[in-house]
Amino acid sequence: MKEHQIRHKASTMGLVSRGISEAWQKNMLLHSKKLTGRKRPEQADVFKRAILDNGLHIPDAETRKMLSKKMVLWIQENGHPRGMSGKTHSSSAKEKMSASGLARSAQESECVKSERVLKGMKTKAMKGILATPRIGTTWKAGWRDVGGQRKYFRSKWEANYARYLQFLVESGDIRSWEHEPITFWFEEIKRGCRSYLPDFRVTENSGAVVFHEVKGWMDDRSKTKIKRMAMYHPTIKLIVIEYKSYNDIRRKLSRMCKGWEE
Repeated sequence: MKEHQIRHKASTMGLVSRGISEAWQKNMLLHSKKLTGRKRPEQADVFKRAILDNGLHIPDAETRKMLSKKMVLWIQENGHPRGMSGKTHSSSAKEKMSASGLARSAQESECVKSERVLKGMKTKAMKGILATPRIGTTWKAGWRDVGGQRKYFRSKWEANYARYLQFLVESGDIRSWEHEPITFWFEEIKRGCRSYLPDFRVTENSGAVVFHEVKGWMDDRSKTKIKRMAMYHPTIKLIVIEYKSYNDIRRKLSRMCKGWEE
């Protein structure tokens, strides 16, 4: 009997997995690690691959449009296949679903919860949405074109520092720079700051790689990230550009950096 058949049989018999055994917890942990950072395939791609693997024909756009119209007409005449057209879940159903979700969460060990959170963070990092834009701030986050690269910079300082690095590239002082190319993870940490995304990766002419972080001010969270970075990734060289260093660059070189924002 296949897994989906077992699940269906258990459902019809009203059996519910309690999910608290040691074997279950271990299986969930291994499964979470296996999926960490993987992008879920688009459903359409899954169907297409299954159709092609079975030697079936994928209908063209015109055929799909015709089939869609037929389905709409069928539903208008016969109603929704499951009778749910225009309906929503009742308040009692929502309460039951909420209670069920909370019960499952309560049964998870701290280790499983931690791995689930880490998996979500790595997936966000892979998609480039780990650090989300903050609305209504004064530091002017937005898209800028610097050195032929269009990037989303989280502050005017960050954008200006990219212009400074581009100036160094054009002057032959460094080989290249990249904006937020890699996220460093603190796998041993289970709560709080579990990752760090430096602003820039700079490749020097010697081939050495150094990470640069632009900080207008150093809050407690930033301090924690930098401390953990030094602890868990001691071989990575990190340079923090604070107010004094940034101001020196602004006074001496801002006029030589194309597009500098005051």
